[in-house]
Formats: sequence, structure tokens, C-alpha cells
Amino acid sequence: MAAVEGRRSYRTLDGMRAVGAFLVVMRHVPVFFGPIRVPESFLAVDLFYLVSGFVVAHAYGERLRSGASLWTFMKTRLIRLYPLYLFGLGLGLIAALIAVITDPTGWWQPYKIVEAIATGLVLIPMFPGLGASGSALDGPTWTLLPELVVNFVYAALIKVMNLWVILAIMLVGGALVIHGEFNAGTLDIGYNPTDQWAAIARAGYSFFAGVLVFKLMGTAEKLSPLIAWGAVAVMGLILAGQPGDDIVSYYELAAVLVAFPLLLAVGARFEPGPITSKVFSYIGLMSYGIYIVHQPIGHLLEPHLHGLFAVPTDWRALPYGAAFLGGLVAVAAILDKVYDGPVRAVLRRWFLAKAA
Repeated sequence: MAAVEGRRSYRTLDGMRAVGAFLVVMRHVPVFFGPIRVPESFLAVDLFYLVSGFVVAHAYGERLRSGASLWTFMKTRLIRLYPLYLFGLGLGLIAALIAVITDPTGWWQPYKIVEAIATGLVLIPMFPGLGASGSALDGPTWTLLPELVVNFVYAALIKVMNLWVILAIMLVGGALVIHGEFNAGTLDIGYNPTDQWAAIARAGYSFFAGVLVFKLMGTAEKLSPLIAWGAVAVMGLILAGQPGDDIVSYYELAAVLVAFPLLLAVGARFEPGPITSKVFSYIGLMSYGIYIVHQPIGHLLEPHLHGLFAVPTDWRALPYGAAFLGGLVAVAAILDKVYDGPVRAVLRRWFLAKAA
């Protein structure tokens, strides 16, 4: 299922996704970033859902309303997400096997590897009684099943997807997000065996908030490098924030429920200059690959750092962090060219040729 022809690009939103991906890397692989900690960077997950809702509504909404099949749409989304997801699981499996060999009494045991592979291949999340799932091999992948669920709901309801339906879904999702925040004291939830509902709530609110922003904003654009850069910078500052314990719940809720949708609206309208657009577009294109592979690569590298070189624990670590981020961009670019792009092309020929 191809996206509609003539759709515009959203370079500022690409920049926001890139910043979110980089901050998630800093969260999951802190050894390369010295004293810097970004405890609120998990909110990038909500940002990714938000941008996804906007982009899906823009790229596929009209096709779905015109009669494109739900099944074709879901195959399109799976083909977009699954190849890199599978590659990330493979990297995580290598790290897990090394852990079993080097530490036979550690957390990773052969039966957990079997469970992680069996559940991971079909995107089954953690649930009570399960020793390990695919996210144990590659942590960030827990966010993909909720993404596919809200994609399905959007496409299934497209014929009745008016303003009131969108608002109703957001109201339910937002209420559950608020409940989850005050129940757990954080929005860093949704990946544990007993809080899978929170993953659907976070995805549901933010994805359909993105759909709403597209419905209200349309495809109009203006050139304003200052506003575009400002929106990306403010998004980064929110994700890198360190609110006090007494306000952290209000900070997270304000970010997800209010600030992120407003920044999305600004970013969708205002675009940067030509050079910045190319940079934002390129890194934004790589952001999914960075998000998927960074943690297993970090797990593979960290045990060997002391034998190769000592990463400082102070600000002198930052060049190592910059090099790690640059290396991830390069890895994502290589994967896009030699693996993800070609594999997706083959899958489209196999499964979507008749629907084109």
C-alpha cells in the first residue's frame, strides 16, 4: 500500500524524532556520556507515537478512506517495522548468548533465551509467569506492539474517524495516562508484566493526538528556521529535563498531554532552511534504526570497554558519546542500504504487489 502521492515532507518533525532517539540512547547506554543523565527521556516514546499518528494520518488516511483495505495497511506497517526489529532481536540474542557463556549463573539462562526468541518473533509482550520476552533481547522493542495496535484501531475506524471519535479516544487514553502516572509515580510504564494497559494508553492518547493535529493543521507550511529550530530545541529540553520529585508527575503529564501536541503543531507548520532540512531529514530517517539497535550494541560493547580503553566518568566522556552517536547513525545508514531497504523491497513485492 503506497502512501498518497504528492505528500509533503516534515523536516522539523524529523528533527524532533532524531533528538528523541539520541536522548533515548543516552538513557540506555550512559557509560559513554559521563555525568549526564536524562531521566525523563523515556517520554520520547510518547513523542514517537505522536509523530507516528500525524505521519500515518497524512500518508495513509485518504487512501484508507477511499477504500484501501485494512489488511493491506497492516501489512504495510509490518513491513516497515519488522525487518529492523528482527535485526535488533538478533543483536540482542548474540549479547544474551555471550552472557550465558561468560556468566552461567547470571540472569540469562537457556530457557529464558528460548522464551525470548519464541515470544519476540511474534511480538508477544511480557506477561505474568513469562521469564523473558523479545524486549529482554532489545529493550526498546516493547513499544512496537502498541504502535501496531493503534495503527489497527485507526484503520479499522477510519470511516467514522471524525473529530468526536478522535477526542473520545484521546479522552480515554488521557484518563488512563493520568491514572498510570499517579498510580506508579511515573509514566515510565507499559513494559512490565502487569502494566501492559499503560502501553496501550500511552500509544492511544499520543497517536490519536497526532491524528488530531494533522486534521486541524493540514499540510500548510511556512519557512521559519528560527521557529523550527526553537521547536526542536524546546522538545529536546523537555526530554532532557530533570524535574524535582515533588513536581515530576505534573511535569510528565504536562509534557505528554499538552506540550508535545502543541510542539507537534508548531513543527508541522514551520520548516527550517535547506541545509538544516537535509540534516533533519537524514537523521530522522535513521532514527528508527538508531532506536532499535542502540541498546543491544551497547550491551555488546560495554563488557569490553575496560579491556580496550577506559571511558572517563566525567565530562571527558562526551567525545566518546559523540563518537557512539555518530557510529549509530553510520550503522543505521548501512543497515538501511544493505539490509532494511532491500528486505522491505522484497517483502513489498511478495505481499503488496497485488494491492498496489
